[in-house]
Amino acid sequence: MVLGRHLLFLPVFDSIWPKLMSDGASSPTSEESDYEVSPALRKRLQQLFEHASQMMSKPKYDYDYAHSLLGECCRRDPANLVYVEKMFENLDLKFKGKKKGSVFSAFGGKGNVKKALAAKKWLEVISEGIDLLKNNPYDSVTLRAMVDACAALRFNEVGLRYMKNAMDGSPGDMEVMRHCARYLGKVGQFDQAISLWHFIEEKKRGDDEANKMISQLTIDRERRAQGLSTVTNRLDPEEAAKLRRKQLAAQEESGEAPPAAQGPLTEKQKLKNRIENNPDISSNYMMLIDLCCEEGKFFEADEVWNQAQAHFGDTLELIEKREELMMVKARHRFRLAEKQAAATPTPELLELVETARNDLNRIELEVFSKRNQRKPGDIVLKYELAVRLKRMGNFEQAEQLFDEVAAADDKHYAICHLNKGECLQSRKQYKAALAAYEEGLTRAENMSSDGLKLLLYRAGVLAQGLKDWVSASKNLKRLHKIDASYKDVKLRLDKLL
Repeated sequence: MVLGRHLLFLPVFDSIWPKLMSDGASSPTSEESDYEVSPALRKRLQQLFEHASQMMSKPKYDYDYAHSLLGECCRRDPANLVYVEKMFENLDLKFKGKKKGSVFSAFGGKGNVKKALAAKKWLEVISEGIDLLKNNPYDSVTLRAMVDACAALRFNEVGLRYMKNAMDGSPGDMEVMRHCARYLGKVGQFDQAISLWHFIEEKKRGDDEANKMISQLTIDRERRAQGLSTVTNRLDPEEAAKLRRKQLAAQEESGEAPPAAQGPLTEKQKLKNRIENNPDISSNYMMLIDLCCEEGKFFEADEVWNQAQAHFGDTLELIEKREELMMVKARHRFRLAEKQAAATPTPELLELVETARNDLNRIELEVFSKRNQRKPGDIVLKYELAVRLKRMGNFEQAEQLFDEVAAADDKHYAICHLNKGECLQSRKQYKAALAAYEEGLTRAENMSSDGLKLLLYRAGVLAQGLKDWVSASKNLKRLHKIDASYKDVKLRLDKLL
């Protein structure tokens, strides 16, 4: 997402904004962002989203009604960037791309947002803001309040999107620029924040805040590169204390007695004690998060991550742990939906399975895309990204990455050609697919037994369909020799003989 393409007054944004979604901004977390989008709710929101999208495909439609549908999606799933993007797309069509700043000064006409902001009712700030954006999607005062809410809730990517419209609507406003620079620092976008503070300092020589932030952010950038805690994007002590108090309250509500009253400590209690006694060892937080996930206590895992983020700031280790949490929770929702559908296979539950599967695939694709951008030389990450692209139907992109991985690593050669062949077959490039399978079989010594059997089966069945009897017979006979009970290999061989 290129956030600054309209900011022609600021050429440095051409290099800053395209990177904002790939430089390691942490994912949504906070004490108030523990909302869970159940498969049933996600299905309802997706229906609203699709209805609005269908309306928007027509030359004329009711913009305000579309906004009510998309606004509801953004309220109920406020960290969902796709919903927010579509909401702004509709508003851009409504106002025909015309940008205007705030109609009222300060919070004039925006009393509900002001009250919610003062009370730190962050989700209410976002909800009230969505209503106000219907009349002016570039209202920088409202948008900056929503950005502050996103900062508190750690809805970082969505906050960046709201910030874009604030900047677009007030392209020469230095206060809006400062707000943006501060936010970039809070979400760990140190390079981009430094660039913007430099621009501010050039416009106002000797600016104390700009000079201070450039120095602090430069130090934080170096500390993060070394895996050390950072300052700019660390929660303030009051907020960190709130998180700890909430964690203790949750522990009391769950009925956990103090360790002394329970006899031998569990591994989880031991880790909590270690963190309490020495909060500077990050590995204890990571192990505790893993234990919480093993027990299916994802909210507790989020709380531990919040505690670690409040102490260390956005280190790469924490960013990647948050990504793991997102994937683990999505897999859990998918397995739960599958289990429910298996017990009662109604059309509604089967549709929920498909929705949960699509959510899982989308989240995994987003995570591995970011990881590949952070570590472009990592072959394993590139392979995992290619697999996710394939699952999402982006076959040509996947094929390109499978080729790159196969060329760089012999151990992945055969499995990459199996996956590439499946991509080509999905695109009805049958001869090219068979050639990929056959090429994979030439260097399949590093393949797992299951992988080799699948590769032989794919090659044999496709050759049979193309009436290449020699190749079909060769591959199916080899498969039969390895595992005579594999799928329908015996039946297929009988037809060939």
